[in-house]
Amino acid sequence: MASVLWGRELLDPAGLRRIPEREVSPRDIRWLVQVDVERAMLEARWGAPEIAVDDFAEWFCFAFSLAEGEAFILLREVHHPPVAGFVLSVTKVLFTPEAAGRIVQALGIPGARITHRNSEATP
Repeated sequence: MASVLWGRELLDPAGLRRIPEREVSPRDIRWLVQVDVERAMLEARWGAPEIAVDDFAEWFCFAFSLAEGEAFILLREVHHPPVAGFVLSVTKVLFTPEAAGRIVQALGIPGARITHRNSEATP
């Protein structure tokens, strides 16, 4: 399944689909990397973010799914973000450093880059 999931056609920006953030269960995702990317650049490419609220804060959210049904979400605190950029959280199959790099590339935003990785991500 991994070879199908990681085929170029699925990680081309045209292979990504924006989905409502409510379709990505917090129980099904884990923080993978921090991505240095400006909100304005995400909005120009993918449209306005959704706003989600939890017990901790309000969050700008850009949720996506791949053709195989895996999902990921980019999150940034609305009012007091501790760092620049967004946190990328992913479903289990995507929890690898390789997937993070391919996802960031597939977003189609020049200059977007990974700045921090979760050390628990499998190589």
